[in-house]
Amino acid sequence: MAYFCAISDVENFLQVTVPDARRYGVLRAIAAVTEEIQNYTRQQIEYKADDEVTLDVEAGRTKIMLPELPVIEVTSVVEDGDTLTAGSDEDYQLGQYGILHRVNGEWEAGIQILVVTYTHGYSAIPDDIRDVAARAVARAYQAGLKAAEVEGLTGVQALSLGDYSVQFGSEQAGGTGDSSLGASAAPILLRSEREMLHKYRP
Repeated sequence: MAYFCAISDVENFLQVTVPDARRYGVLRAIAAVTEEIQNYTRQQIEYKADDEVTLDVEAGRTKIMLPELPVIEVTSVVEDGDTLTAGSDEDYQLGQYGILHRVNGEWEAGIQILVVTYTHGYSAIPDDIRDVAARAVARAYQAGLKAAEVEGLTGVQALSLGDYSVQFGSEQAGGTGDSSLGASAAPILLRSEREMLHKYRP
């Protein structure tokens, strides 16, 4: 699986160098953020050639929307065991937004009746997705540093050793309404970031 950002993206965002001892943790955060973006968008996003999907078809359908976008090429369409032919005067055509149109008729209805092999996704992760991923990982990295600084105590904002003192408090993430109380309570994606990703949802 292709990750949606790299450690260097996080370093560039924070203007720091991640020490070797913390690079594994950052890589785990990158994997988690990548999965969260895929879950939110309901898309793989990364490029995949000749992916095969088997679909259910309801009665009366003339259009079928393929689940992964953008659709680059449809290699084959098999309907109830019969291989169909692409073309305006043939069996089907690929339209905009990953929609397969049945030419002069309806798709045959049934469960797991349509098998489509197609190429989809982005050969390079879009810049806005990469930026969102880097920001989310940067927050996780900073939360980890803060948790280590206060010895993992939830709600603690500061901890000192000389004449031991602890400062408790709460904070909000940039006025977005998303709580950032501790690394474990912080959302992976902020509301503003989900809004940026919304256009990638089908």
